Amino acid sequence: MTQANLLQERRRWTPEGFKAFWHKPREPWRVLEAVTDDVIGYWPRPIGVVRGARDYVQVIVTLLEVCPDFALEVPEVATSGDLTFVRWIAHGTGPSGAFRFNGCDRVRLRDGVVCENYVFCDDPFFGLVADRLNRPCSRSGS
Repeated sequence: MTQANLLQERRRWTPEGFKAFWHKPREPWRVLEAVTDDVIGYWPRPIGVVRGARDYVQVIVTLLEVCPDFALEVPEVATSGDLTFVRWIAHGTGPSGAFRFNGCDRVRLRDGVVCENYVFCDDPFFGLVADRLNRPCSRSGS
């Protein structure tokens, strides 16, 4: 399935889908199925605010370039109206070796699809992702 086709086929976002994707995230462009074209991602600094589906997914692609074995465990989920809160534990192997840290996503849905996501975490790992994003070769198609 091409990226263009994924943009046309929307799939409802669910906590179970989040868990399944982040258990072994190997196809980051599939996230396009579950986000609006105008999604806003509030990533940890220094990444910051990212607007639009392609740029939002590019952060995930870059995260997986920095750490190909990145994965999340999801011990807790809470939902209230159009908001879902997901507490997660990240683990993988970065340039300095194995890591483990905690965070939380606050996901807002519009018609069952993600239109806004706040990622709360202060781990320095996101600085590595930001460094890679700021390299011209990593933002292909932008």
